Amino acid sequence: MESYFPFSGEPYLFFPEGVRFYRLYRTSRKINSFAELEYVAEKFIYLNPEYEVEHMKRLFVQLSERSSGHTIRTYGQDRVEAMVEAVCNKRKVPYCPKLRKVVFNPSKRMSKSEKMKIVGQLIGTKPRLSEQDLIAVIEDMAENKIKITISKIAELTDKTKHIVNQSLTEKTKHLIKVLNEKIKHDVETDRVLDAVDKLCQENKKITVRRVKEMCSVRNYKLIKKAMAMHLDDC
Repeated sequence: MESYFPFSGEPYLFFPEGVRFYRLYRTSRKINSFAELEYVAEKFIYLNPEYEVEHMKRLFVQLSERSSGHTIRTYGQDRVEAMVEAVCNKRKVPYCPKLRKVVFNPSKRMSKSEKMKIVGQLIGTKPRLSEQDLIAVIEDMAENKIKITISKIAELTDKTKHIVNQSLTEKTKHLIKVLNEKIKHDVETDRVLDAVDKLCQENKKITVRRVKEMCSVRNYKLIKKAMAMHLDDC
């Protein structure tokens, strides 16, 4: 399952400015957080806009069970169904880690070397990133809770780490620092919520000590706040 493009018989399409490209496929890698499950749901409804919400709820409840082999743990049915409902109502354009400039026709057989040669011929030199482009990438990463690093920016923008370093300004450096602190806080909150959710499902007493042992988060205030956010749902 992937983004649809009208190839009209052509072996590939070239987008000089890049285009969003999404793909969902079975893999041996398991979904390791509720946030990742939500991202899968966003891509699913984006690629299947006419899919019925109730059918999607049943599908994701099944997908979120550890016995399905797709996730590292089971998430509560009510929580999963509420997430699917929210995703379907919002119809958010999913985070796209990297714009595609060349999209190959899946019905045409081409070797990896042939594809690399075509990409090399179509994509020329890589100029320095503008501050506006950098900020857009940085904010997109922060929205999706991806730690902002030079290597990751280089990967997502198809630039070298040297070019990314040259492109950074004092403004973007400060923005990266501030957003990385927020990302860390949000990621740790998600881990605490997942731990509390698991304890709820297992009908175990929820204590700060148990949560710490399960999620390796040491920020006491953050744990107490996250626990308060989630306890009402148990």
